[in-house]
Amino acid sequence: MARRDNPESEAWLGLLEAALGESEDGAVWEAAVPTPAAARPIKAPVLSHAQMTVDGRAARSWVRRLLKLTPQVNPRRIDGLELLEAAVCHDDARIDALAAAGGGGAEPHTLRVLGQMAVLPLLQACARGLASHLPPTWWEGYCPLCGAWPVVAEYTGLERKRRLRCGRCGTGWAIPLLRCVFCDETAHDQLGYLTPEAGEQTRKIEVCHTCKGYVKGVTMALSIFEEWRLAHDADAFRDWLARGAPSDDALSE
Repeated sequence: MARRDNPESEAWLGLLEAALGESEDGAVWEAAVPTPAAARPIKAPVLSHAQMTVDGRAARSWVRRLLKLTPQVNPRRIDGLELLEAAVCHDDARIDALAAAGGGGAEPHTLRVLGQMAVLPLLQACARGLASHLPPTWWEGYCPLCGAWPVVAEYTGLERKRRLRCGRCGTGWAIPLLRCVFCDETAHDQLGYLTPEAGEQTRKIEVCHTCKGYVKGVTMALSIFEEWRLAHDADAFRDWLARGAPSDDALSE
């Protein structure tokens, strides 16, 4: 369904499919889950200042397989471990430097996307292994585990409670309804949302007039990760993500 309705997202879906498949075979990544740093800054994510040790050979092999899915990138010119480390640390400048040093016409934006896909199996293993270390309440807009911004706001249950969802590690966290994800604005006249035509109420775009930030919102009975895990239906999960997948010219052939 997703590929038929969104053919421009085919390359993106291929990367996502590979990353989810690698996550399902997670022994290598589970062994790399770190112990959280004893002392980290207030409001810092659980992985802040943590030291990760991965199987270098397995990690490089995985990144090489992923890079081969994008013809614009030469896998032999990119150090897989460096790409993983830069992606975990949200270090776009370092990823851009890798793209420039790698040559072969690799676009920095393309390598950024590839880096985030490459690190998904590791971060999802961290989410499983470090769930007990997450704070009981977290009102920040960024992920309490890995520090990434959310890809979607979920509205679940009869009360339509708002829950943000990280697109990298899959962690979800509750946040008040009237609160901007990015700038913490709480004035109701500065917050709003956009909905599709024909009165559809299950999807919307939350917008903040103060910082001009926005995040996608979706209403469902369970969170998308819970539905996926209960149904064991990876295809349904990929199709759901694809409805919001970017039309990324940098990844199109």
